[in-house]
Amino acid sequence: MELKDLKGVGDKTLEKLNSLGIYSVTDLLENLPTNYLDMTNITKVEDIVEGEYLLLKVNIIKVYPKQYSKNKLCYIKCDCVCEDLSINLIWFNMPYMEYSLNCGEILVWGILRYENKRYTMINPNIADVGNKYKLKDIKPIYSLKGKIGEVSYRKIIDFALQNCNIPNLLNEHFDLNKIYNNIHFAKSMSQMQNAQEQLAIYDIATQLLCYKVVRNIKKCTPLNCEYPQYVEKCLPYKLTQSQKNALNDIMLDLQSGSIMNRFVLGDVGSGKTIVAHLAIYSIASLGMQCALIAPTEILVKQHYDNFNNIFKNYGLKTCLLTSSINNIDKSNIIEKLKNGEIDILFSTHSCLESDVKFANLKLAVIDEAHRFGVKQKAKLLAKGDCVNCLSMSATPLPRSFAMMIFGDLKISKLYKAESRISNIKTFILRSNKTPDMFAYFANKIKTGSQILVVCPRVVESEGLDLYSVKSVYQSLLSKFKKDEIGLLYGSMKAEEKENIIKGFSSGKIKLLVSTTVIEVGIDIRNLDTIAILCADRFGVASLHQLRGRVGRDGRDSECYLHCTNYTIPNRIKQLKELNDGVLLSELDAQERGYGDLIGFNQAGKNPFEKFYIKITEEIINTAKAIVDTTDIETLDKELLEKYMQKYDFYQDIVLN
Repeated sequence: MELKDLKGVGDKTLEKLNSLGIYSVTDLLENLPTNYLDMTNITKVEDIVEGEYLLLKVNIIKVYPKQYSKNKLCYIKCDCVCEDLSINLIWFNMPYMEYSLNCGEILVWGILRYENKRYTMINPNIADVGNKYKLKDIKPIYSLKGKIGEVSYRKIIDFALQNCNIPNLLNEHFDLNKIYNNIHFAKSMSQMQNAQEQLAIYDIATQLLCYKVVRNIKKCTPLNCEYPQYVEKCLPYKLTQSQKNALNDIMLDLQSGSIMNRFVLGDVGSGKTIVAHLAIYSIASLGMQCALIAPTEILVKQHYDNFNNIFKNYGLKTCLLTSSINNIDKSNIIEKLKNGEIDILFSTHSCLESDVKFANLKLAVIDEAHRFGVKQKAKLLAKGDCVNCLSMSATPLPRSFAMMIFGDLKISKLYKAESRISNIKTFILRSNKTPDMFAYFANKIKTGSQILVVCPRVVESEGLDLYSVKSVYQSLLSKFKKDEIGLLYGSMKAEEKENIIKGFSSGKIKLLVSTTVIEVGIDIRNLDTIAILCADRFGVASLHQLRGRVGRDGRDSECYLHCTNYTIPNRIKQLKELNDGVLLSELDAQERGYGDLIGFNQAGKNPFEKFYIKITEEIINTAKAIVDTTDIETLDKELLEKYMQKYDFYQDIVLN
């Protein structure tokens, strides 16, 4: 049945549904409520969560006359209290609300925000305290953008559920009609949550079935590589047992006849780099090409220099490719790569350009994997036939963590040295405390400390309350000697950046104001303090990496996480308490979702974001168990093909 055949869907309604991305009955049913409100349960003040959809009983104490904003937008405002909590209610473009509001008790529901030191609810719904019609059952909240009324929308869904046959690839395990009924017309929160879990399991299982079909195709010729013991003996230090185990894992993968997709996970100082370099040597010594990409020019040059220092006597031809290399040299490098005259390429994103081609690429190493997207990884792997992939990070993205759970992305964990454990104290502070923090820093550098201040932007962004490196640098010039403070950001000329880094490394520069270009690749042994401004704008992976810049020699160090919002995000609180990258990644995954299993989203917005519930490890394992016991040959081939088309990009990125 088509959308236009549903009762209540005329030409105008069809156009509105299309504008919401709804083009079929399946799209309609899969447009799940973004939230639910238990209309029988009024939220108490102690249970209020900023940013959540809430039902509150408030007492209106003042209604203001109709007002206009600077851009001439009409709004109605009233002051009210919920127990002892002051709240502003504001309605935009609803002038009639001025005559609908009276002082006294009323019920309101909507999203509660904390802005300008006050709680505010924008365009809330209202009802009298005794309204029996509105205050019953579970109210689903849809993102309809004002295109269509919720009552009309639910009537269309109800007709679809009563009259349409819902395609079901796994009908032995799931009753999709019942599941969708309990999601869109739930009688209780527990009924809704159970239905959402069942649909999530179904969605994951169908993705995995497609994944399973493709995985059986991806085979390659085993590589005759061996553990490089003779090179290990030449290293200036002994490998830890976890490093040796990781190398053994890599060798077994390369010898297996299946394409390697391994993640080397370890905190700063655990030795990921040498493991990757030894793996590169093992492949390059067989006459095959390798590529290592890193997110910044600083880091990739450090890889290039370190590799050449250790392997300079082994006859391998290495090359460095970054955006700062002139066009003549770049053309020469590209020609040599294509002809097989370069064994190992160290590069930034420049390697991903279409004119960069390899003669025989067999190993791709991606450092700081959380800084690269899935499409970028796919581009790199597409530059050769059966390219093995080795990714590295201290904090994997939620999607990588999910893939580890599935077993399709293998993991080798490196353990950091004891000197790196618990030597960094983490503090959280709000904007009103930054002057005190900088005064403290001024005293610290007098005792020999070096300090890094990280900002989210290069320049101020109009309309956004963000700290920029240039504005912070200018403000600190009055507090520090000019030759003791430095400025660093990505778009500076390479020579300028190198001079700043040298000055910071030598200790001449005591305090460096930088963007996240400093996140990876800079090893300043005397650095013992870092302040991350607007930390609530950063992800867990970046924050954990930045914190790892300090105390690298084991000395006691400090990390300050500055937050602009009054409400401290959970991930910031977790960072204060935890220093384990894997655990932080797991918590981040639970909070943000796991991303696409087959697709391009590494976290955040993805097909699973439609669910009100979080996608947990238990849900994933349940779906996996169903897939493991399902014979693909017994499935509806035509329907399976439609799902394969739905994930039409899987072939390029199946190993991500």
